[in-house]
Amino acid sequence: MKIVHAALLAGASLLLVPAAASAQEAPAAATAAPAPEAPAPMPAVVETVAPAATEAVLPANSEVVVTMNETVSSKSHRLGEKFSLTVAEDVKVEGMTVIPRGTRAVAQITRRTGKGGFGKSGKMDFAFRYLDHNGLQIPIEGRHHQAGEGRTGATVGAVVAAGLVGGMLVKGKSAKVEEGREFTVRTVDAIPVTLSDGGAAVIAASYTPARVSMMTETDKQRKAREKAERARGKKAK
Repeated sequence: MKIVHAALLAGASLLLVPAAASAQEAPAAATAAPAPEAPAPMPAVVETVAPAATEAVLPANSEVVVTMNETVSSKSHRLGEKFSLTVAEDVKVEGMTVIPRGTRAVAQITRRTGKGGFGKSGKMDFAFRYLDHNGLQIPIEGRHHQAGEGRTGATVGAVVAAGLVGGMLVKGKSAKVEEGREFTVRTVDAIPVTLSDGGAAVIAASYTPARVSMMTETDKQRKAREKAERARGKKAK
């Protein structure tokens, strides 16, 4: 009987061991770590494309309107003296501004005579030299001659009434160009320009301006130039 009782106890213990093991595994399964979350999707990369650029040219002899920044006269200015003007209107290529309004222009007195006796008026010539565009000297061309108002009639009367001394006392007027006066000048070079879809127009880095001369003329040189210009004008007609 003792043997039978021991065998029954051993069998019961074998049945209880798996149950206990299952009871111990159940809490472990209940407390298992949650599965990791999937990573957030990366934002899409949008590539930006630079605006397309095209090449154009501002032709030689393009018109540029400039205005006087100061009053210039044969009395106040000397031969060779420079003075400044301002571009009054945008200069454009294909609707895009290449030379903006407000750009500084430079002119130079090339001939000057003061007023004198017998009603002799002062005379003054000046030449337009260049545009100062962001430090780049763009050559321009154009000339202007200005004479003061003479008083010939008054001179003749004075000479008749008072002789030579009286005529010397009748003075002409200085040549004078007032501040704000407009002139139209022209560019010398054909200027390469880069145009972008964004509306910008930039003078190409390859552009090399023609040399700007700051030489004044002698009377002989002036007369020769004027004669040549008149001859070209006749041929053009």
